[in-house]
Amino acid sequence: MMRLMKSAVSLLLAASLPALADQTSPQMRLLDDLDFPGEGYCIDVPGVGQTARTDLPLVMHNCLPERGSVDRIAEERDGRIYMPAYDACVTALGVWSILPGVPVMLRDCGTNESFLQADQFQKFERTADSQLRLKGSSLCLAAGPDADRTYSPTHRWRTLTMEDCAEVPLSLSAWK
Repeated sequence: MMRLMKSAVSLLLAASLPALADQTSPQMRLLDDLDFPGEGYCIDVPGVGQTARTDLPLVMHNCLPERGSVDRIAEERDGRIYMPAYDACVTALGVWSILPGVPVMLRDCGTNESFLQADQFQKFERTADSQLRLKGSSLCLAAGPDADRTYSPTHRWRTLTMEDCAEVPLSLSAWK
């Protein structure tokens, strides 16, 4: 189902990219720009357009504001982080609970799949420090401490995982 939706979304995005790129839409961005001053890091799906890999864990990538990437739009909606280009929500991976260090992926919003009760692992709350804590847990959405180049020597990426809110530095876990 996700694969079929991804294909349909890719075709729709290709047709409407110029119109959508003109809109100022939010990206989920860290407050701290870390090692990428002026641009910072945003939540991203590996790949772009028809090569987007929604079956892989989400990552942090430099934000690329000049590109107007509709595939990077992420909105806080009813406690979920929704990515409209994929009609899916950021989901922590877990069986009955979430462990520190688990990655996050995109899954249909509100879904409960075999071995992934996604609905309960999609609900976040913003803390006073601007962290995004998974409801009912002590884990927050956090960028990894290390960065490396991507296929482009001018772009950078980091992991995106769930980490203990009290232990992860705000520079890696506070969001705009």
